[in-house]
Amino acid sequence: MKLRKIVLAGLLTGSMLATGAVAGVVTLNPSATNGGAGTLSSDAAFTTDKATTNFASVLDVSGLPGSAGTQSFTETGFILLNEFSGVLNSVSGVRENYNIYAIFEVTGSGTWASNLFVVSNSSLSILADLIGSPGDQATSTLSFVTPTDGGAYPTNFGVGNFGTADFLLGTSSLLNPVLATAFAGTGGIGTISLNAYLDFAPQPGTTGSGGFFQSPDPFQIVLSTSATGTPPDTCPGGAGTCWATSGGHTIFTTSVTADGLGSGSGNIIFIAVPEPASLALIGLAFVGMGILGYRRRLD
Repeated sequence: MKLRKIVLAGLLTGSMLATGAVAGVVTLNPSATNGGAGTLSSDAAFTTDKATTNFASVLDVSGLPGSAGTQSFTETGFILLNEFSGVLNSVSGVRENYNIYAIFEVTGSGTWASNLFVVSNSSLSILADLIGSPGDQATSTLSFVTPTDGGAYPTNFGVGNFGTADFLLGTSSLLNPVLATAFAGTGGIGTISLNAYLDFAPQPGTTGSGGFFQSPDPFQIVLSTSATGTPPDTCPGGAGTCWATSGGHTIFTTSVTADGLGSGSGNIIFIAVPEPASLALIGLAFVGMGILGYRRRLD
């Protein structure tokens, strides 16, 4: 492992330990009725520390690479929770896809440093709805579309093909400053990344003995995602993330794969609610991640 990767892992892990962030604190029950909203599966409750994800999105930056001054942006898309990881003494249910996904919208502003777009933390807003898709309403058919009304679920950040039985599990919003960047590489190959510390508010009926989220309540999450184009694929339109310009804007598109998954990847780490005074340490970790990410572009 390269030194910069070791340092990066140490920054994030160190900040989580310092804030009392404990992995494996969440107990989930797929067979819960969630106040009558729906049941995800007949599987037993289990304990987990994180979920792996895939995502697809469209990131629209108002200026072209190298532009001076502040540029606004909007990113919309979906995240599929592919698999939950097990922890010590957990029961059945890990390493399964329970047809859970999130639709999200990220807005704010940032500046271009040559071909690297760096988001301003003070301007950032993140909204995400976590959605359950019961029974045979598989989420593998989800696809990213131009923002429009794509299905039965009312809050739509540009995602189509919702199952008619889909229901809201909870909402997330930004809790602490993050690192978010986009890099416009040669040949239309793009790279985007986001590391966010989010608050999570379960929907009424989804907590406790009758809910999917059995304990604890509340909890928070660390979201980490990244995607890049894969040479020699041709951009725009290739696998992963491609970028192109349109009407003075720079558009980064992270595609959907042939099996319906987003070509971006990442993790959702569940953590206990830390002491308020210690939240700044997580922000410091993300600052360190930003420095290393920028140096990686310069290497």
